[in-house]
Formats: sequence, structure tokens, C-alpha cells
Amino acid sequence: MSKKSNWGRILLSGASLAAMGALASPALAQDADEVTDEIVVTATGRASAIQDVPLAVTAVSGEQLENSGVQDLRDVTQVAPSLSMGTGQSNSSGTIVRIRGIGTGSDNPGFEGAVGIFIDGVYRSRAGAALADLPELERVEVLRGPQGTLFGRNTSAGAISVVSSGPSFEPGMYIEGAYGFDDLEEVGLEAGVNVPVSDSLAFRVDGVIRDRGGYITDAISGDDINSSSRWSARAQALLDITPDASVRFILDAAESDAVCCGAVLVNAGTTSALISALTAGTGVLTSPAEDRRMTVTPGRGYGETTDEIGFSGQLDWDLGGVNLTSITAVRDWNAERDQDVDFTSADIAYRDGLEISISNLTQEFRLQGETGPVNWLVGLFYSQEEIDTTDRIQQGSQASLFANLAVSSGHTAPELFNFSAQPSIFQGVALTSFAAFPAVIAAVNATNGGYLIPAAAGSGQQNDAWNVETESLALFTHNEISISDNLVLTLGVRYSEETKDLSANLNAVNPACASLQLMETNTSAATPTPGGIVTAIQGSASGATAMALACNPAVNPITNGIWAGSREEEEFSGTASLAYHLNDDMMVYGGYSRGYKAGGFNIDRSGFAITPATTSSAAANVSQLAFEPEFTDAYEVGIKTTLFGGTTTFNVTGFYQAISDYQLNAFNGFNFITRNVPDVISQGVEIELNTNPIEGLNISAGLVYNDAYYDSTVVFNTLDPVPNTVNAGTTLSLAPEWVATGAIAYRVPISENFGALFYLDGRWNSEYTTQTLNHSTSTDNESYAIFNGRIGIGPQNDRWSLELFGQNLTDEFYFVGGFAPPLQNSRVIYPNEPRTYGVSLRLQY
Repeated sequence: MSKKSNWGRILLSGASLAAMGALASPALAQDADEVTDEIVVTATGRASAIQDVPLAVTAVSGEQLENSGVQDLRDVTQVAPSLSMGTGQSNSSGTIVRIRGIGTGSDNPGFEGAVGIFIDGVYRSRAGAALADLPELERVEVLRGPQGTLFGRNTSAGAISVVSSGPSFEPGMYIEGAYGFDDLEEVGLEAGVNVPVSDSLAFRVDGVIRDRGGYITDAISGDDINSSSRWSARAQALLDITPDASVRFILDAAESDAVCCGAVLVNAGTTSALISALTAGTGVLTSPAEDRRMTVTPGRGYGETTDEIGFSGQLDWDLGGVNLTSITAVRDWNAERDQDVDFTSADIAYRDGLEISISNLTQEFRLQGETGPVNWLVGLFYSQEEIDTTDRIQQGSQASLFANLAVSSGHTAPELFNFSAQPSIFQGVALTSFAAFPAVIAAVNATNGGYLIPAAAGSGQQNDAWNVETESLALFTHNEISISDNLVLTLGVRYSEETKDLSANLNAVNPACASLQLMETNTSAATPTPGGIVTAIQGSASGATAMALACNPAVNPITNGIWAGSREEEEFSGTASLAYHLNDDMMVYGGYSRGYKAGGFNIDRSGFAITPATTSSAAANVSQLAFEPEFTDAYEVGIKTTLFGGTTTFNVTGFYQAISDYQLNAFNGFNFITRNVPDVISQGVEIELNTNPIEGLNISAGLVYNDAYYDSTVVFNTLDPVPNTVNAGTTLSLAPEWVATGAIAYRVPISENFGALFYLDGRWNSEYTTQTLNHSTSTDNESYAIFNGRIGIGPQNDRWSLELFGQNLTDEFYFVGGFAPPLQNSRVIYPNEPRTYGVSLRLQY
């Protein structure tokens, strides 16, 4: 039996034995009752007042999340200044989470996130798999910096812990409907019921359904793009068997059906004229980007569907001074999407049914207790993950004609394909650079008449199937040692073991690539320099671009076939900090933590080290797809204060993070390229304020200065004569230097039986770039601010409420992301949602 099977059987057997032992009031919930006068977090595996936790953590209450209009995790960024989360080319595989400017591109499912997401203790392996509508929440905790000794899964940049409302032993129900009066006309319905069956058993069921129109318009068809329809449901059970043990079961499911994600033009390059020529003038729009209009190839689109289902069981058992927690979970998430890859009405390239499936099994055990001055925690985490993906990036009916026009400048210079009887680029180079070698000229003319064979519509990837199986095992401990009444030393360590197995079956068809390889082969013997004429043409920047237009690595059949590889890693990480309570209301702390994120495989055909001149698949190997693990050395100092009789908290954190072998997946205009950047720095200061100056009034604010930049120079696509380069000192994309957030909520009585709610929040970002490679200032964001608001009225007993809400109240326009569309030198951006507003009615008992 393999090591994988052994570990899986041992841990699942252990989970079953633990569940059989007893089942009750969760130990964490019991501890929380002892600190109810302060904001309580469970991020350390224990219920603790947030002001006593010696690490940088932001806790956002369920009430504030509801007031801000939070529907999924992307909306949490409005009230958490060090957090950013946005969607690029798709919801499912283009959503990226960053903390302190550090994150991992999600455009390739082979990459795990630098920021871990945990919902009710269960790890969500990719950001796109955590975008279902959030249920009713108790709070969201955002932990900044590496985490590995507190949660089951290790992370290199931070963690988001979502704590939902569970079953209770008081009956209750609610229903809420919302309708938007804006152009998107969003409608939503939420409902839930809590049923105590006995003194020891309670059930809870919640569900939500939403539908809204799109905020980008296809100028040709008039259809909406970026529309969304989705539903989610959760069924929970809480069972108390003894006063010391309980188990909570959660079964959840969700589906979405969207049209995502369109992009609008901000800068027309020279290729825009070619697009216009191919589409009789309809493919390039001159309207401002703020109009959110684009063109789509007829018959193509951005349809995207996801479905997921998961089951988890959490056992909390007080064994008499020692608290046992066991969390067992299985999840299955699937996505399928199409994409008009060129983002114009020209039929150049498209994605036909990308399929992604991720299955997870996770098991976590924790033991926590106190022995003398030590509050200790030890844990074990095991997971199995399987990723299956099938990609189909294909060429449209105008792909070869577009490439020909781009190279020949509209048939005025040598061609790639024989569309207008102009000499080919190969004939031209042979007659000039190799005039003294008639054998080269003869070999060129003898190969397809000196031209490439055009690719038919549907050429490209026919069925690129990838599979990655990952097994993770970790042992971790996190211990708080009271050296004195006021001085606490925290020590934690984690041992991680990772095994990843890759298999792939790749199948692409592209006659243009085959023609290039034949041209190279036929001329290599007659060329006086190593290689053939394609190698010679690639020696200049313009020549390399011409060859890539003819044969993009993403559709090059040279890498067809069966591929397999594996990698194993064993690493230690950990944390050490010292906290000193100057008095009951002030604590200072400082510490160091080491973060680790496993390496893996780039599951993308273009990850192989090949060029259009490559004539043998022997030049490619699986090691070219591998990327190394990422490490973070983080230093943090902070002060946490409670002021004005406990009504106000004011916290300041200074941090310095050095990331080694930063895993970067960036788009260069042709393909996504993966590199480990040797050194990245993220450093800055975070300030948070929360105050309740008078009854019913809450004010919160945050200010972050973050300097996140590459500290080493990295050359990408090294096979090109003028490769893209990221220079040391370059700021990370989507990492503003300054972020400020603020929120004010005021609940005021307006009569003996009625009250009103007034709420406003805002987030301001300084300017930032949206591109790493092939950068253009046209896709840089200026500073902007987003405001959300809510006004409501209802009885003091909260049996109902009527509220008016608004998101992005000033209708601010900004770029969620920016890039050069494939094979083009224009620039497009993903726009944000426009202003939305509406009304909601909630009834509850």
C-alpha cells in the first residue's frame, strides 16, 4: 500500500474514533462566554479578546458586513484595509486574494493561494472556490502575515477565517428580499429557519438566490456581459450528547451561472487597425472605457458556470482540562467556462469549454489545554486534493489572416501565409540574409511553396487534459508561555510534508506550427549558423513576434503526448513572539514568523521551454512546468490599546516581510508565464481604530502604508531575444501604497417602539499598476474612493426592517485589472461595477 493510502486510512480512522467518543457545547464557545465584554476571535484556536492576541488581526462583525452589503468575500475588502480581493478573467479561475500586497495569481489552478481561506474551519483550496454567497455570519477574521501554527493549512501571506452563524436552541426564522432600482435590477431572496428539536439537538437551514444583469454591453448584439445568477444553501445540525462534547454538521451546496468577464478598450495599439479591417470597422470601439462597451465575436461568449457541494463535521470535546477539536470535510467544486480570448468581434482565438474540477478531503485534529504557565495547542492536518482540468484554446476563422496582416503590415511586406501573393517572410530573409547560400533559398521555396499553411477554424487545443494529485501532512504546535503576569512568550512550529503527482495528455492541432517546424528542419542543414531559418528570424524582436503570431506556444503541437512528473517537499516553519502588558489597557508585542507555500506544477502547455523553431518534443520536459516553494520571513511589532473606559481600541502594527522565491504567474500578451522571483519585499504600517463613543454609535477606521516591491531582477520568457523583465524596485501590481477605510453606523431611537439605522463606509486607494509584464501606463489606476451606504427603519424588537441601500454611491470608475489582449498591442481593462442601489425588506422571528 502506498504512503498516501496509509496516511489517508490512519487519519480517517482516527476521525471516526473521535466522532464515536462523544459528541456538545463547543469548547471554544464555552471559552468565549468568559470574554464577552470585548471583541472575541478564535484565530489562535482559542477564544481570546482581540486586544490580547499578539498578532495583526482584523475582526469584522456580521452586523457591519450586513450593513456594508457584503454578499461574498470580495466585498469584505471594503472594510478591511490590508485585504484586497478581485476578479480578473473569470470568477472561478481569475480571482486573487492579497494581504499586504502579497498574493498568488489564480489564472492557473496549479497554484495555491498565498492567502488561505477557511470557512467554519474548512480550507477552501482556491479563491474561486470560495465565492458562493456568504451565509449569515458572526464575523470574518483577517490575519495578516504568514500562518502555519494556527490553521490546518499553511499560508505564506495571511488567512481569512469566516465564522458563520450556527444552529441554536432558540427557535427562529427570517426572510429578506432585495430589489435594485438601477440598470442591473438585482433581485435577491434570503431565508432561514432554526429549529430546536430537543434540548440537545437543533437544526438550521439557510438559502439565498440572486440574479442581476450585466454592466458591460456587447455593442454588436446588445447583450449584457458580467451578468450573474446564483444560489446557495446550507443545512446544519448541532448535537449535544453530554455537557462536555458536541458535534456540528454542515452540508452546503451552491451553483452560479454567469457571463464573465468582459474587458473594455483603453488604448488602441497598431493591431487595432487590423481588427477594424477584419471586422469592417465594428471590432474597435472609440467610446470611453467608462461606457463599459465592448465587442464580442458572434457565436462566442463568456459563459461561466460553477457548482459545488461540501460536507463537514466538527467535534469539540472537553476531555477534562484538554479540549479536542476534530474537523473532517469533503468538498467537490466544478467550473466550466468559455471565453472570447481576443476580446473583439474578430474571430481570432477563443476558449471552448474549459473544465476545472477540484476535489478535497481534509482532516484536522487539535488538542488545546493549559499546563502551569503554558497555554498549549498541538495539531495534525492531512489533506488529499485532486485537480482535473481540460482546456481547449482554439483558433478562430480569422486567426491566420490576422497574423498575416500583423506581420505584413496589411500586405505591404512579406507574408506568413500566401493570402495576397506577396513574398513570404521566409523568402525575404533567405534572399537578403542568406543570398550567398542558394541551398537555403531552395529549401525555403521547396517547403509549402515558401509559405506556412493556415490554421483552420477550431485548430489549437483539442483536449488538453491535466491531473494533479496532492497529499499534505502537517504537525503543528502553538504555545503561549506566561513568563510573568504581564509577559507572554509565544512559540510555534510546523512540519509540512507535500507530495504532488502530475499527469497530462495533451492534444493540439496547428498546421502553421507544423509548417514552421518543417521550414526549420529543411533549412537547418543549408544554414551556415546553428539551426534553420526560423531560428535566424527569431533572433530579432520583430522576428520573434512574427513567429509567435504564427505559432503561439499555447497551441503548439510539439508538446502533444503523455506527460508525468512528481515532487516531494519537507519543510519547517514557525513563529516566535513576545508580548508585554504595560497595564490592563495596553499591550506591546514583537515577533518573527516563517511562512511556507508549497511548490507545484504549471498546468499550461505554454509553460514548456519551446519556441516556434523547436522541432523535437525532446526539448520539452516536465521540470520546465515545475515551480519552487515560496517562503516568507516576516517581522512584526505592534501596540494594542483600549481607551476611554473600554469604548475605544487603537492599534498600530509595523511589519517587514521578505518573500523568497515568490511564485509569480503573469501574462505577457501572448501567454501566462511562471517564474519564482528570488526576492520580494512588503513593508509598512497599519493603524486601526474602533470606537463606541455613545450608545448606538460605532465608528471604525483603518490606514495602511504598504511598500510592496520586487527586490530582484527577473527575466521572463528567456528564449526571446528581447524578453520581458521585471526590474528590482518595481512595485507589485494591484498593491496601492496607501489605503484608508472608514465606517460609521448609528442606530438611533425615533420613538418608543421604532428606531432608525444610518450607515456609511468608504475605502480610498492610492494609485497603482495593474500589470506586471508588458506594462503600459494606460492601464494604471489613479487614486479612487468607493462609498457604500444604508438607511433603515424598523421596530425596536427587530421583527422587521425596511432599508434603502447603495453601493459605489459616487459611481466611481476604476480598473480591476489591465492587460494586452493575446496577440495584440492594444490595452484593455476589466472595469468595476457601477453604482447600484435599491431597497430590502426583512422579516424575522
